[in-house]
Amino acid sequence: MEINIERLYKDVEDLGKIGFEENVGVTRLSYSSEYDKGVDLVRNLMESAGLKTYIDPVGNLIGRLEGKSDKAISIGSHLDSVPAGGIFDGTLGVLAGIECVRVLQENGYKNHHPIEVIGFTEEEGNVVGGTFGSKCFTGVPIEESSIPKMEQHGLDMNSVNMARRDPEKYKCYLELHIEQGGVLDNTTTPIGVVNGIVGITRYRATVNGMANHAGSTPMNLRDDALVKTCKMITRLMEIAHLKDEEITCTVGQMTVLPGAVNVIPGKVEFIIELRGKSISANEEIIEQFYEEFRNEGLILKNILSQKETVLDERIIKTIEDCCKEMNIAYRKMYSGAGHDAINMALFTPSAMMFIPSIGGISHSIVEKSLPKDIAIGCQLLLNSIVKLDK
Repeated sequence: MEINIERLYKDVEDLGKIGFEENVGVTRLSYSSEYDKGVDLVRNLMESAGLKTYIDPVGNLIGRLEGKSDKAISIGSHLDSVPAGGIFDGTLGVLAGIECVRVLQENGYKNHHPIEVIGFTEEEGNVVGGTFGSKCFTGVPIEESSIPKMEQHGLDMNSVNMARRDPEKYKCYLELHIEQGGVLDNTTTPIGVVNGIVGITRYRATVNGMANHAGSTPMNLRDDALVKTCKMITRLMEIAHLKDEEITCTVGQMTVLPGAVNVIPGKVEFIIELRGKSISANEEIIEQFYEEFRNEGLILKNILSQKETVLDERIIKTIEDCCKEMNIAYRKMYSGAGHDAINMALFTPSAMMFIPSIGGISHSIVEKSLPKDIAIGCQLLLNSIVKLDK
């Protein structure tokens, strides 16, 4: 059984036209008219493939092919985009799932387990909150900050509770996704077999100095908070790199106070984000950083600790076996980005597969994956479904 890459790629392009603006990209935010048009297109594709469809109370689109067992193999990703995004992120995982079902049906394959293809809503978090749809699906708690945003779209906690599914009714979850990074592209590796999703740690850092007149205060008498901050951030990057080369450390937001051109900075606030295989390793970096600079006016406050996601070893082994049978090279790796698999892994045994993103670019109009890589990824997904179904 072979997937039809021309058909799948056309589906990706057709969905990518919804919410697309020339020289800008795709903006298909959850609960918008563009999003609803996208759901209609995907729902029609599901039904044409023989799936029975419904939309749950928070907007997740589910297509189901019945089987003899009561435990479903679920496949999915998300249908929303970031503002001015690309056409592959999220949508590929849903459309590839539909293509797999089409091929099974065309070849007269009788599936033992029901197969569900899920298009989760609001994964990107630009409207209500990140991975909102899969949180509702799996029963992962919703953040308090999401509730007022839900209400703007006619949703409440009753909607959330009604969307929750029974984990006893699921055998596993598979998600095919573009890498959104450059590792596979740079190493010319066609497949990433994902071991897990990184843990994320964020701290708000404050560095205190002394504001003073910029013209009349000699350099040797200054306590410049920004100068100290620059030294601290450089050292933080060194600590992180020495701890683990695969950990990423980012300072992407900074406020300099009082913020006047002729006043020495008296205070700097910035956000530190660490992503790594283990949240404990992230904390060890922060502890060392604080020890080195606590006497220089550094104050730290934790604002996020999102535990790492470990994916299912047995399903990973199944995917690896399929790669070997297909004679395709693969690389075991962690995902540096969040996905609906974070929530699904708490709900049912889950695994992910990556295909290359050209130049490592995503969340952009120039985001692209080649048809040949999409074909390999979708075929691997199909073969894995069949192996798991047996």
